[in-house]
Amino acid sequence: MDVKNSVSAQITSQNADDQTPQNSPIPTNAEEFQKYIEVEVLKIIKELAEKGQTSKERIQEIARLTLTLIHPGMSLQELYQNAVKLDDQHSELCPVVFRIMKEYEEKYSQKAIAGVSNLIKAGKYTEANDLVKKILQFKFVN
Repeated sequence: MDVKNSVSAQITSQNADDQTPQNSPIPTNAEEFQKYIEVEVLKIIKELAEKGQTSKERIQEIARLTLTLIHPGMSLQELYQNAVKLDDQHSELCPVVFRIMKEYEEKYSQKAIAGVSNLIKAGKYTEANDLVKKILQFKFVN
């Protein structure tokens, strides 16, 4: 079976179970988020294979990198941290990374900012400082 047919078969099997349309919110459950990332990467791989302009080796590199960075048993935070690394070596994955980063900013950064603001208003400066450090640590890691 060639790469194109193999990828198509995987996507078809994934899409049979997939209840997450491309523009819907990213899942907040680690297992579902892992599946979401894998399906989105498979869609890109399928498109690359169908166009025929990407070598089989390059497609395999993308698949290997995805499997290395995104695997079962990871926490939601680990998945986010690794997902943003997908396009470091493979710019073809930028659309997936962009969607994930945008969703993260909307979901978590805004909540964190509101949380810090509420802590400061409540006079809990140490807790606010700790939360800011956690936010910055996550941003610098990525």
